[in-house]
Parts: sequence; structure tokens; C-alpha cells
Amino acid sequence: MAFIRYKTTGYNWVQAYPEGGEWRLLFGRGLQGALISEQRLVGWDTFSIIVPKLHNEKKLAHGDFALTLSRPGETLQSLFISGDTYEWYDWEQKRALSEGPWTTLANWGTALPAGYRSQNDALLPAPDGAGGVRQTYFFKGGRVLTLNWSTGVVREALITEGPDASGCAGWAQLPQDFRENLDHVAAYKPAADGTRQSLLIKGTQGVLLNWRTGVLASGALDRLGVAGLAALPERYRTPNRPVTGRWTGTNGNQRIELRVDLEGERSLGMISGDLFTGDTCTDSFRTTAALTVIPSPDRFLLHQPGLSWANNSPLTNFLLTLPRLAVNSGTGNASIILDVPGGAQTHFSCNYVGPALRSVEMETDAMAGTQVFQSYDTTVGNVPRGYRNRVLTTASAFAEAGVELKNAGQVNVVADTTGDDLRWSAAELHAAMAANFSLHKDTEQWKIWTFVATYHTLGPGVGGVMFDEFGKGRQGMAVFHNALRDLNLIGDSFELFTYVHELGHVFNLHHSWEKNLSTPPAPLGPGNGFGELSWMNYPQYYNYGGDRAGAQYFWADFPYSFSDNELRHLRHGFHRHIVPGGDSFLTNTALDLSATAPAFALPGAAEDPGLTLSLGGKQFFGYGEPVMAELRLSRTGIRGDVNVAAAIGPQGEHTTVVITDPYGRTRAFRPIARTCSGHGPQERTVTLTEANPAVYETAYLGYGSDGLYFAEPGTYRVTAVHTGLDGARTVSPTRTLRVRTPLDRADQEVGELLTGDEQGTLLAFLGSDAPHLTTGNDALQEVIERHGDHPLTAYARLARGANAGRHFQTIGDGRLQVRQPDITESVTQLTEAITTSSADPDTGLDNLTLNAAFRRLATVHAKAGDLERADATLDSLTAHFHDQGVPAHVQQHIQEQADTTRAQIHETAGEQPHS
Repeated sequence: MAFIRYKTTGYNWVQAYPEGGEWRLLFGRGLQGALISEQRLVGWDTFSIIVPKLHNEKKLAHGDFALTLSRPGETLQSLFISGDTYEWYDWEQKRALSEGPWTTLANWGTALPAGYRSQNDALLPAPDGAGGVRQTYFFKGGRVLTLNWSTGVVREALITEGPDASGCAGWAQLPQDFRENLDHVAAYKPAADGTRQSLLIKGTQGVLLNWRTGVLASGALDRLGVAGLAALPERYRTPNRPVTGRWTGTNGNQRIELRVDLEGERSLGMISGDLFTGDTCTDSFRTTAALTVIPSPDRFLLHQPGLSWANNSPLTNFLLTLPRLAVNSGTGNASIILDVPGGAQTHFSCNYVGPALRSVEMETDAMAGTQVFQSYDTTVGNVPRGYRNRVLTTASAFAEAGVELKNAGQVNVVADTTGDDLRWSAAELHAAMAANFSLHKDTEQWKIWTFVATYHTLGPGVGGVMFDEFGKGRQGMAVFHNALRDLNLIGDSFELFTYVHELGHVFNLHHSWEKNLSTPPAPLGPGNGFGELSWMNYPQYYNYGGDRAGAQYFWADFPYSFSDNELRHLRHGFHRHIVPGGDSFLTNTALDLSATAPAFALPGAAEDPGLTLSLGGKQFFGYGEPVMAELRLSRTGIRGDVNVAAAIGPQGEHTTVVITDPYGRTRAFRPIARTCSGHGPQERTVTLTEANPAVYETAYLGYGSDGLYFAEPGTYRVTAVHTGLDGARTVSPTRTLRVRTPLDRADQEVGELLTGDEQGTLLAFLGSDAPHLTTGNDALQEVIERHGDHPLTAYARLARGANAGRHFQTIGDGRLQVRQPDITESVTQLTEAITTSSADPDTGLDNLTLNAAFRRLATVHAKAGDLERADATLDSLTAHFHDQGVPAHVQQHIQEQADTTRAQIHETAGEQPHS
């Protein structure tokens, strides 16, 4: 990225040009310039004519910026900047006093903070510091920094607070649009009392500002009451067409989509593109280092060796020519050449499509009685000081990130004739999308389904979910309107946040505090990611350090935007890394160019969190047997009582399980459905005390969004990492699991019938009616019918029985359709699975799954109105594990689970449970 960002104004730079005691401004445009005074246009032509003191005007032809350095008693001097180089020019001596990379100018290379080392908006001379040391103001975004060329940073503040600590009250009066992203800042003649005054320019608009009293005039440049500005030639007052955006072209049967990110707010100074044959993306590229950009009045010429390709193409060089045309002129074509040094090359002529770098169609369905989010006015909530308020929609939030969200027709309202206000499971959401998403295909495409539902089955704390991780996933997300309504969040910033956050997951963005677990890993932001001001953080998790933690401070600091790394991913991530239906969720989710991503490593806690994490359950599994594990998060007592999340399984946000296979390959387990519970101000938590020292959760690890994790016989190593509510991490001891080799043909056949993608999904969901899982359901039924006596058949019975015992809802013909429970089938299959597994602890369901099966069977009996059988089933649960001689603390935990289930089913039935 260049030191100064590129602008669309009709000139590259403007600087004060004092001469004869008269205030003048010099506008630079390639080899030409325009010189004005307050009263008139002094002249405009080539620099050699209007300012003959300039000796080598050709050096200015590509200049991005000019800064007056003259001080009283000195000859006229200016700093000219082009790309990342500078020239310090003395107009009287007609020579350069010094030149080189900007990092070699005074202390700029060491003293400027990272945020001011590229893409600066404007610079302005500042009064000298102590001892006559030069000082300069740097404007970027909504902030301004004062740099002393000897001692370093003097001050950094909001633009509305003014460049200096005093005498700047007038800056607080700036119009909203002039509080950030200024194009040019130049000195204006001082006021009669000597107060400093400036001309601020943004596009075709300007502000004359008295630093002490405020705005003197604002509006179009030619209407500020300065005759010289009104006399500027038309070409200087006419902005250029932007080159930033999407370009497309063809060469034979190849098509290119080119993304140019050069000018405008938060530009990244990058170029990327995708190559297609037909509708199939064959490769993607992006620039990885500082671009060489040669601007001129009519074009940008850009080139860089060493392109990065998704598929290691040999075409490592590129040369791009972009037309730089006035907005009132015709359109022009861009030309890009991709080549091998000294070898083959590919050429495309491209047309400008529009300012969006990506374009996505979004189809939205909503349950009757719910409401699709419309807009949020940032003036009604807390915002950072100096923030430019605006009305935001989901589409405009992504537009600011360079992604166009286009509505694919009107919102489809789904009629609910059941009146039951049913909750939605991940399996039902999958089925509903497959049945009702008219644009859906099991392929990569820029199309998304958004469903506004009532509640999620995991409870009222779930505000949204990116649920689609089956097959070509990341094409669907749901927002749970009633859950947000119950928390009084409809119309609030949280509602907007929920939509943008879940869509971020659709585009393969990870939570802020989990980016180091992405593939490839990306560095965490401030506070191990919890201090990152991004749509992908959780407000209540925010912790920038010190006392600045929690949702109140997040909203006070949040600028309603993505982080720079997230922008790189959204704008320039390789096609398959971001397109819905492309790479699996959390693979290639973060694009960081600051350094090579480190090798995967488990993060350690900065301090003792007062917790221990362990993995329990079986250690030996049959071929094809679903792998289960029990997570136990315990209080150590070192920090006394500890508040923790009630949900600690990998489906939530707090725990990641890492699996190393027999070949030494390590992957983070990615469940096929992850929920986001942090969209509201509250998350369900538990306080671990001496009397209640641990929380437990059972996790199915056999199948996730990356497919089967234990597909082959051999030894596996499993480790869990838990991130606490305070950001501290707890790492479990590594547990070794072994998958046995099949002993006979029956073992082989049953294992193969249980290990398909659809079967894995059904075991994770505990069954589904979804049509796209028909083959998997047939395989489970085949296991039951052909291998009814095999121990692993219990898992097929569990999935089929659990699904039969519950209603299953989907959408068809614009209305909610519900399949009612088949109690007889459910009881038959669950009872058989439990009986087989209870007879021999080494066969059938593992203990964790058997426990859950008992409780599910009790619930099914209760649905049938047979509370006596339900209670008897729960009694059998506790008796079974007592007879097995499991440790006392485990028996106590099982008793607590049984009691909780008993209370729930009796409460539903309106009766008191027996003692």
C-alpha cells in the first residue's frame, strides 16, 4: 500500500504556495498545475510555465502528494511523495535536497505508528517544536497525529478534537462528512487575529475552517466564497471515475473477474482476481507486496512480480493499466497482462462492472409473525467519540466492506398453521433450506439463504446460526426473531449485529478470539482477539484491557465495521475460500499479509484460570463406531469460585477439540452446526463452587464439517482447548483413542454402512427427515435389518429412534409442515438400543451415549402420556450405572441429569415428579 492513498479528485495534490506575502494554493495534476490566489486564477499550464522555479517537473508527473516545508527565513521547499518514496525539493536552488524511501526521512520510519505507515489521507505542516524541530500533522480516517521529527509522536486524537491540544475548538464544529477520510488539507490565510485557518477538501466539497471558532463556509469548492477556488479550471473541479471495484473480461473461453482496491475509504492497496472457464473457477490470485503504482492524469499503471495463486500458477507477474477518466466522460477499458518472466502471457481487456468487489444474491424467508431486520440509526445508541453517524442496513454494512448484497426477490412469508411456536433444530434448518431455497444448488455460488425463525432448539440464548455445513456448505444462515424479541433487542444494534455476524460466518469468517484456530491460522487481535472491534467479536466478550471490558465499552468503541484482516478476506480471499459452497467453514477464513501465519499451536493461558479441563469416555472404538467424548470443566480452587459458560461443548463458542490422526495430521474439530449464543446481553452461565465444582458435556466427534475424523483404524490423539468468559484458556491433557481394525466381514460391512457423509450427519443430528439424507437413512435401516445383532447396530437404532420420537418440521408450498412423532417406532428402536448396550458394557452404545438414550426414551414415554414408564426408565438409568460400579462422583452427576429430565417432563405434563 502506498504511503498516501489515491483519490478521485481531479488533481493529485494541493499545497500552500506562499509568494510575495500573498496566500496561494498550487494544485498538481501530473505534469500540469493550477495556481490560485484568494482573488483569482493566477495561471494553469505545465509546471515549467506557471512555476518556472521547478527544475525537474517530470519527477512530479507521478506525484501523489506535496507538502510545503517552508518556514520564515528559508527558501521555498516542498516534500513530494510518490508511492513509498519522497523528494525534498528546494524551489530556489532548483534541486532535490534529499530523496529516497519515506522510511529514511527524519524519524518517520521508526516513529510513525503502524496505522500511519500507509494509506494516509493527507499531511499538513505543523508549527515547529522546541528548538525549531519540524513537525507534521498526519490525517487518516477519523484521526490526526502530530509527529515531531526528532522526538516522535506528540499527540494522536480524533479530527474533531483538532490536531493540537489547545486552540482547536473549531474542529468540533465540522460537518459529519468531514469528520473522517479527508482527501486534502491545505493552509488557508490566517484570520485577522492570527488564528490558523485551513481548507478541507473531500470529493467536490470543501470546508473553510477557523481552528478556534469553527466553520467559515462549507459546500461545493466553487461556492465557498473564495474567488480563486471558483476560478479553478473545470478539469480540476471535476472528479474522476473511481477505478476501485470489479472489472471483468474474456480471452477465448477464459473469463476474469478482477478486483481493484485502490482509492476510497479503507482502501487496502491490493489487486486480486479469479479466472473462470465457463462457470467454474479454475484459479485465483492476489498481490502480496507493495504495488508499484504509476499514476498520471489519464491512467494508473500498476505492476508487481510475485503474485500469489491458489493453485500455484507460473504466471507470477502482472501489468495492469486502468483508465483514469472524468465522471462526465465516456467509459474506458482496463488491460491486464499475466505472464511468466520471459515466457507465456495471458491478456484480458476488462470492462468496469461497479464499485462492489463481490456481489451476492440473498433470498430471505421468514416465519409468519416474525420481522426481517430493516435498519438501525447509530444516533440512538453509544458510538465512539467523533464517529460519523449513519443509518445502517445489513446490505450497507457489507457494502462498506466491498460486498454487494442483492435481494433475490421479496421476503417469502412462511405460514404457520400449527400454532405451536416450534423450535428449529439444525437438521430441520437443513431440510427447510433444501426444500425452500429456490436458488439452492449443492455447488459453489454467490447465493445465500437467510431464514428468520422463532427459536433454536438449544434455547433462548441462541440469536443466530450459520447452520449449513453439509456438503457444499456455508449457503444458509438463520436468525431467531423471537429469541431477540424476548431480550428486547428488535430494532437495537444487537439485531443488526446478529445479521452481519452470521453472514460473516457464511463468508467463512471466524470469531475474533478463534482466528488462530483457522486453517491457516491468523494472528489474534488485541486481548487475544477479545479486544478486537469487529462484527465478528461478541460485545459482552469485549476486553481491550484494564477496566475497558464488556458490552458497554464495546458499543462505545465499535465503529460498525470489520477489521483490516477481515476486509482482506472479504475483498481479496481466494474464490473458494470465501464463496458460499466453497471451502469448509473455518478453512481459509482469515487473510493476513503482515507475516507468514505461524504453524498451528495450542494457545496457553497468560495466567492460571483456576480451571482444569479433561476429556473422558471410551478409549477403544470399533471400526465405524461413533466417537464420543465427555468434557469436564472443573474448578481448582486457586481463584475461588469461577463463573463459566453453561455450554462447554464444541458446538458452542468456547471449546475447540483438536484431533491428530494416525498419520500425524492435526485438525480442529468443526461441528456441522455451530450456534452463536452471544447476540444478546446474557449468556447462560454457571458458577463453579466447592459444592458444585464442575460442568459436563458430551460431544460427538466422529463427524463434522470436514467429514469423518476417525475414518481409519489406528491411534488418534485428542486435546481440547477451552476459552473462558474472561479470555483465559485452559488446555486439557491429551487423550489417546484407538479405532480397531475390523475382525470379520460383519464388522467391515457395518463399519462401512455407518461411515458415509450422510450417515455421519444423521448420527450428529440424531436423525433427520431431510430428503438429501435419504441415502444415509437407507444405510442405517440396512444396518438394522441385515445386522440386527451386531453391537454397533445400537447407534443406527438410536438415530432412527430419536428422530421418530420427535416432530420434524420443514417448509413446503409456503407453509410450515410438521411430521408428528411416531411413538411406537421410537420406543421400539430406543428400547432395543438400550437393552443391547446394557447387557454388556463392552458392546453397543458407549456409556455417555447410553445415558443420553435412557433420558431420551423417558422423554418419548412422557410424550405418549405414560409418565409411569418415563419415571421407571429414569430409575433404570441410575440403577444401571450404580450396578456398573462407576465412581461416586459420576453416579452423582448421572443422578442430577436424571432428576433434571424428570422435572422437565413432569413440568411439561403439569404434574409433580415422584420423590
